[in-house]
Amino acid sequence: MKIKHSIVLALVLLSSTQLFGCAENDSHDGSSVVIHATDDGYQLMQNGEPYTIYGVGGTENLELLKSYGGNTIRTWDAEGIEPLMDEAHDLGIAVVIGIWLDHGRHGFDYSDPAAKKEQLDRVEQFVLQFRDHPALLAWGVGNEVELGGSTDTAIQQINDAAAVIKSFDTNHPTMSVIAEIGDDKAIRIQNECPDIDMLGINSYGGLGSIATRLKEQGVTLPYAITEYGPLGHWETGNSPWGSPYEMTSTQKAEFLKSNYNATIKPNLGKQCLGSFAFLWGNKQEKTSTWYGLLLKSGETTESVDVLSELWTNNKVSNSAPQVRSLTIQEDVAALVAGQAVHASVDTSDTDGDPLAVSWEVVSESTVVSAGGDHEDAIEAVPVKVQIVNDSSCVITLPTEPGAYRIFATVRDGQGHAGTANLPIQIVE
Repeated sequence: MKIKHSIVLALVLLSSTQLFGCAENDSHDGSSVVIHATDDGYQLMQNGEPYTIYGVGGTENLELLKSYGGNTIRTWDAEGIEPLMDEAHDLGIAVVIGIWLDHGRHGFDYSDPAAKKEQLDRVEQFVLQFRDHPALLAWGVGNEVELGGSTDTAIQQINDAAAVIKSFDTNHPTMSVIAEIGDDKAIRIQNECPDIDMLGINSYGGLGSIATRLKEQGVTLPYAITEYGPLGHWETGNSPWGSPYEMTSTQKAEFLKSNYNATIKPNLGKQCLGSFAFLWGNKQEKTSTWYGLLLKSGETTESVDVLSELWTNNKVSNSAPQVRSLTIQEDVAALVAGQAVHASVDTSDTDGDPLAVSWEVVSESTVVSAGGDHEDAIEAVPVKVQIVNDSSCVITLPTEPGAYRIFATVRDGQGHAGTANLPIQIVE
């Protein structure tokens, strides 16, 4: 594409020139968003002003997000988001509208002309619906559509959709969203998707090396980190019976801060345009607490405190509890049905708030899913819990053998919480 071949020349000749998005003198009713080349790299511009994405993936609790310093959200689809767009605009929050592209691993056949037309018609519908909305920042083209299927087909889907978007909206950048960058996935999108303006990269355990690995592939497109957070459940070590170990809420916060400071912060204003932490809300994915920045009951975790400090350079006025570990005195791999086990959680609160710990036992998830596919919530197993003190208890285990998790949730009474869980196995 002409634009991409001209990047180097533009950087040499001009200290700040428009590369992607709309012409700044275009006349339209919505926002104007462009990506400028600068002496240092790239700068996102919204309505003529520099803009850095301090974002999250999610659509809930936008007032709370605003209060912590977040300025952008990312959706996975555009179906039914009209009220969300209006709410976001009222709060001064920008939206990267995701347009869902169906996945081959779910049975979608892009070689079927009717299926292809239906998908691209849907893209057109959403672009026409939202292109002039003042909250729109950019278009998220698909989400991990290559995962578990043909990368060749996914790349075709991505650029076909981006071409439709460009034919109806030249005022906002297009961003592909991929699962990590692979050995050549990112460079292929740069080279084979001329209608994509920037990369969106979902990265967890590998985030710390993203900038280096992009350089090794020869990627020069600007990018945003479109998902990041704790180690993914496919990246941690497993128990001898195959249950992955989840970080505590404090470990997640420390990991997020380390990765942000190593990869995102030093590259802002260079190749990185910003980031979206995952997930602003709560979902069941391997466990009920693995990815959510908030609990189902609404409390914020320590990772939200970290994000706020990274976004605003100010510490929060009241912090979430710290949770460093959850242990039991007994052998986690050789427990007996109905056995009493002694559980303890190592927790504290920097504000001195009194802490309340709740305990649950939940069956281990047997769902094998990928790419954030829907998983049903798992209800806690009724068990007897005898509180010993503020941070420990005796739990009478379920009567059925199998894999379980002991969960501890620590609340400070100020709207914040910390979490930990421990995989256990009842063998008889």
